[in-house]
Amino acid sequence: MEPIIVDLTPENPVYEMPSACMDCYREGNTRLMLTRIPYFKEVIISSFSCEHCHSSNSSVQPAAGHASKGVRYTLTVSEEADLNRQVIKSEFATISIPQIDLEIPREAQKGSSSTVEGFLTKTRDGLLDKQPERRELYPELAEQIDNFCKRLDDLLLVESSFTFIIEDPTGNSFIENPSAPNADPLLKVEYYIRSKDDEDMLGITDMKEAAEVDAEEEKSQVVQNEESEVITFDAMCNACGKEAVCNMKEVQIPFFKTILLMANVCDHCGFKDSEVKSAGGIGEKGQRIKLQMTDSDMDLDRDILKSETASVNIPDLGVELTSGALGGRFTTIEGLLNQMKDQLESISPFSLGDSSTEGSATKMVEVIQGIQDIIDHKILVELILVDPASNSYIQNVYAPDEDPHLSVEEFERTAEDNDELGILEMKTEGYEEQNEQVS
Repeated sequence: MEPIIVDLTPENPVYEMPSACMDCYREGNTRLMLTRIPYFKEVIISSFSCEHCHSSNSSVQPAAGHASKGVRYTLTVSEEADLNRQVIKSEFATISIPQIDLEIPREAQKGSSSTVEGFLTKTRDGLLDKQPERRELYPELAEQIDNFCKRLDDLLLVESSFTFIIEDPTGNSFIENPSAPNADPLLKVEYYIRSKDDEDMLGITDMKEAAEVDAEEEKSQVVQNEESEVITFDAMCNACGKEAVCNMKEVQIPFFKTILLMANVCDHCGFKDSEVKSAGGIGEKGQRIKLQMTDSDMDLDRDILKSETASVNIPDLGVELTSGALGGRFTTIEGLLNQMKDQLESISPFSLGDSSTEGSATKMVEVIQGIQDIIDHKILVELILVDPASNSYIQNVYAPDEDPHLSVEEFERTAEDNDELGILEMKTEGYEEQNEQVS
């Protein structure tokens, strides 16, 4: 049996089917191509055309399931080059520009791949489409739209910087980072837990409730394995939404802290995922952990705990993965490097493949090859973990003695660090008095 989804080539099969035109309600034609964009995701590319009214449209939709978390990209556009950044907007994503109170809802331009300039231009053209009729019937409204379109034109000239935000509860949208694999100072990427409203919109709630009903009928919700101290409970698969199993175990890392290891397994679609959570709180200060590799055999086998708030930096290769890029991981140095290599290939679809420039593709290939050289014991580098929450760790192989090649530095968190950790919203003292005053 031939696979349905294949790599993108000129020989890709195209499926055609008749479908109703939503403009003239006569029969049109839909063409579908199921393919895989290199270093990104499996997608369904569709185009519709009607020979009667000549209406046409196209869209790009992910063929895979939703990501485990939602994503929010915040791009500061400060020069014309930023307008050329590639953007992928899924059908559930919204785009906003706070400076002019613009919001492109999920229903508009859904399933699109364009540039920042392309999305703004299409928005402006859509607003101007019916202006002649509005000027005759609703002159005041037409004048307001004209003024707003002028503000859009000013943004396209980048006379002043503005913020371009895309928020997607499915996690399937993307904004190009031309500095990849380095961190982009103009681009902020945040991953968040979906809200109840998000789950309702995506249809996850119904699947979750159905899975809970089936689970109650078949087995108890929580099972304690006394011998291995592993707690097993029912969960929902982030890929297919059906019932899955989550195994959780508390682990004490010598000379460090207690952590929670969580592993999710879905028997329906085969999806597997693991996550590490700190069982303690946030440290008083942040930590910067530096390891200078001197022996590949020893250093690649060191245990490493990277919390979801930590960033990973390899200065010798000029590569940095910001917090949230890999989530929480408890593995070895070699395992983390393999995950970094896979992550760089998957999160940078515009730095590799057909849409890349020669410079960005060469740079990305060099970085990925550099990581592979570390894994193959060919080069020794310095590895840096920066964690504002102080919940990360690199094994000291000389413990309880000091490790001459491992250093741990504490630093004061910035206001931005505290804001991202939610510390600024916490009130641990005097909250009872404040509640009494409010009441």
